[in-house]
Amino acid sequence: MLGLLLLLFLGFYAVSVAALIFLKFRWGMRVVGLAAVLILGSIAVMFAVYSAPALAKYGLSLFTTAEWDPGAERYGLLSAIVGTLISSAIAITVAMPLAVSAAVAINEFLPGQVRWVVASLLDLTAAMPTVIYGLWGRDVLGPALAAGLNALGSWLLGAEPVRTPLNLLTAGVLLAVMITPYAAAIIREGYGLIPRQIEEAIYAVGATRFEAVLIKLRYIKQYVAGGFFLALGRAMGETAAVAMVVGGNYVRLVLNPVDPGITISSLIALQFPNAANYLYMTPVLYAAALTLVLMGLVINGVALYLLYRWQV
Repeated sequence: MLGLLLLLFLGFYAVSVAALIFLKFRWGMRVVGLAAVLILGSIAVMFAVYSAPALAKYGLSLFTTAEWDPGAERYGLLSAIVGTLISSAIAITVAMPLAVSAAVAINEFLPGQVRWVVASLLDLTAAMPTVIYGLWGRDVLGPALAAGLNALGSWLLGAEPVRTPLNLLTAGVLLAVMITPYAAAIIREGYGLIPRQIEEAIYAVGATRFEAVLIKLRYIKQYVAGGFFLALGRAMGETAAVAMVVGGNYVRLVLNPVDPGITISSLIALQFPNAANYLYMTPVLYAAALTLVLMGLVINGVALYLLYRWQV
């Protein structure tokens, strides 16, 4: 199956390159788009085939239970699904205000040369290896968050709420740091495309600087939404950095962000090396991967729907 998938990749790639070279650009881009859809579809089919034994054995209970006992061959993905949603929600809640603020500051307030330097540095952070973020999150961010929350909890509640710095909250905040450059780049691009006539009209009616920024952000709401969904998809799929800080708690459902948890991608990364030792763990992990693909398709579907509605 993997060999067939590799051949499909190579075939799709060759057809796409040939289409762009020998056909009109419009038709070439259509072929490239079709090739991308076929590649994603083949990946989803592969995951579905490899996860079929687990789906046949456990059924819906695979997604509605949080048990993880490889010795007894009892598995549940609910804790990983919930952990993915919690960490992604934290990440997007923290990242979007930062991304919007960064885009506005770069385009609206910074002078030309400084603007270029800051934008380049922001883009550079997106290219850093994720394991670097993971090490920083484990050794610096997690302990700092735990110390701050425990100090606040001792002052307000007389108790320290955070028992370990490796938890879903640390994973969410770390993801926010990682995805902010992606969202900011999209918003910054849209902000820079606002016609000068629109800007002049905004100030001509007496708008303040703050009101002008709000009007411009509404004008480029498609780009803001695009940055939001791109960042959300990036957060849900991050693996290495999250696996280092999330805590790796497989055995129970975690709803408290300051408790150790697990996400779908980190579950696959941490358990796959041992999966061959068990009968059903490998199909279960492929089912987890299929779940992540379906979640990504839902996110992209919502994004396309909103962007289409705003364009009409």
